[in-house]
Amino acid sequence: MSAEEQGESTFLVMICETLFAERVTAILDELKLPGYTRFGGVSGIGETGRHEGTAVWPGTNTIVFTVLPEAALADEIVRRAEQIIAQEYKARPGFKVFALRAEELV
Repeated sequence: MSAEEQGESTFLVMICETLFAERVTAILDELKLPGYTRFGGVSGIGETGRHEGTAVWPGTNTIVFTVLPEAALADEIVRRAEQIIAQEYKARPGFKVFALRAEELV
């Protein structure tokens, strides 16, 4: 039985600066994914610095996750996001992507 027949998929987690999140979810909409979940106003520290949503540490992050029916879609999402960053941003926004094997249980 293949991974798809067993209900295994790819769980994609994307962490990005909140201002870039709209671009990320637009990519997911363009690819007509069945759905995603987005958490805004997330604070933390990473490669692009500290984002706490305060005057001292401005900016916040957004976490977007989705389950992909095909693993190859992860590469396409990253490719499109990186293309937008290269073409439209002078300073690279924070953007990290992690892929995990997912098995649907219910």
